[in-house]
Amino acid sequence: MAVETGYFETTGGLRLFEQHWAPAGNARAVIAIVHGYAEHSGRYEWTAARLTERGYAVEALDLRGHGRSDGERVFVNSFEEYHDDVERFLARVRERHPGLPLFLLGHSMGGGIVTSFVIARKPGLAGVLLSGSALVAARPASPPPQEPARPAPLPASAISRDPEVVAAYENDPLVYRGVPRTDRAQAWPGAFRLIQEGMESITTPILIMHGTADLLTPAEGSRVLFERVSSPDKTLKLYEGLYHEILNEPEKEQVMAGILAWLDERTGAKP
Repeated sequence: MAVETGYFETTGGLRLFEQHWAPAGNARAVIAIVHGYAEHSGRYEWTAARLTERGYAVEALDLRGHGRSDGERVFVNSFEEYHDDVERFLARVRERHPGLPLFLLGHSMGGGIVTSFVIARKPGLAGVLLSGSALVAARPASPPPQEPARPAPLPASAISRDPEVVAAYENDPLVYRGVPRTDRAQAWPGAFRLIQEGMESITTPILIMHGTADLLTPAEGSRVLFERVSSPDKTLKLYEGLYHEILNEPEKEQVMAGILAWLDERTGAKP
C-alpha cells in the first residue's frame, strides 16, 4: 500500500492536510473519507489498508481545525465551511482518479458533514457510506430539537471496547482532547435542520451503519435516515453491542466484510 501526503488550500486561505493510499494495481474505484469530531485522517490507516487490499484507492483529509490542518482547533463558523473543504478535496480526488467511481465515507460528525453535503451540494457520487453518524433523530412530526445531537464530552472509553484503541486515542497528539467548544455549537442547528428537512432528496446509493451500543451518537438517527432517504438502493446495518467506532471494534473485520461486499456489488468487482 503506497501512501502519499500533501496539503491544499481551502476557503479563507487555510491549508488542509490530505492523504492518499493506492492499491498495488489499477484502482477499481476510490473511497474518500471524512473523519469525525476531534480526530484526524491518520486514524483510518487500517481501514485504508483493507480497502486497498481489495483494489480500492483511498483518500482522506484532515478537516479545518483538526489534525495537521490549519484553523482554530475544532472550531467552524458553519457547516458550509466544511462543505467547501470537502468540495475542494473531492475536486482534487477526481483529478487524481479521472473516470473512477467515487464513494464518500463519513464517520460520526463526518457522517453529518457528508449527509448535509450531499443534500446541499449534490456532488454526483457513486455511493455514500455512513458510520456512527451524528444525525437528527427527531421525526418530521416532532419539533426540531433545541440541542441537536453532537459529539458529547464522554470518556474515550466510549469509542471502542478495545482497550488498545482507547489508549491510542488518548495518547494521540493529533486528537483534540480539550473540553468541547461551546462556541462551535452555533454551527450545528443549521446543519441538522438541513439534514432533517432534506433527507428525502437523497437518491444516491447509501450504506448506513451504526453500533447499537453507541453512546456518542444515537443509532435512532441512522434508522430515521434509512426510512426517509429516497434512494432506491439503501442498506441499514446495525451492529449489536458495538460502540461508536465500529471500524475500531473487536468485530471490525465483520464490519469491513460488509463494506467490501457492498462496494464490490456496486462496482462489479469480484472478491
